Amino acid sequence: MSMMMYVYMALCFLPVLILGIVLPLAVPGFKIRYALISVLVGLLSLIPITFIQFFVFSLPIFTSGTLVSVLITAILFNGLIEEAAKMSLMFLLPRKTIAFPQFFSMAILAGLSLGAFETIIYLLSGSLNIGIRMVTAVLIHTFCAGLSGIFVWTLKNKPTRVYFFVLAVLLHGVYNFFAGFSGGYRWLSIVAILLAALQCRICYMQIAHPEANE
Repeated sequence: MSMMMYVYMALCFLPVLILGIVLPLAVPGFKIRYALISVLVGLLSLIPITFIQFFVFSLPIFTSGTLVSVLITAILFNGLIEEAAKMSLMFLLPRKTIAFPQFFSMAILAGLSLGAFETIIYLLSGSLNIGIRMVTAVLIHTFCAGLSGIFVWTLKNKPTRVYFFVLAVLLHGVYNFFAGFSGGYRWLSIVAILLAALQCRICYMQIAHPEANE
């Protein structure tokens, strides 16, 4: 393995390290062990994602190559499977013993961690445009994890907001759909990331400051 490969791998984890240091300083009550748990959850999420996608992707609907097939693949394959696996592992986070800002921060860090680990896999497999992926794919995982995390939180604190998770699935799928194009259409994936960031903030404010919505 070349020295540059090690450099790229280190760059993948740099945002995780930075956020893991910033959160205990910026979020009251956020502890170092919460950061470690979040990173572990992000890593563990890769196991069901890889296992399920290995078997599901061989189905005919995902191999026909038509535009509809590509869209369905993006929504179901990348959106639903990845977000459902990520969301399910978030139940390992201590949502019953911590405040919402702490839990949301853990969800965000878990998504960032998953994006970093996934990027390393693509890096080792020789994927093209890895520089772009190191930024965009990590961001979409992070913001969608925030949306999924808010949904998990509402399961304990009613009313349950299922559409938060639906937003995560759709925005993740739309990102992957446009990211697969070449040329100008690829930039529409950036719009999906911006929408995910905006929705993440809006949904967070709905839960953290419900009085502002009344």
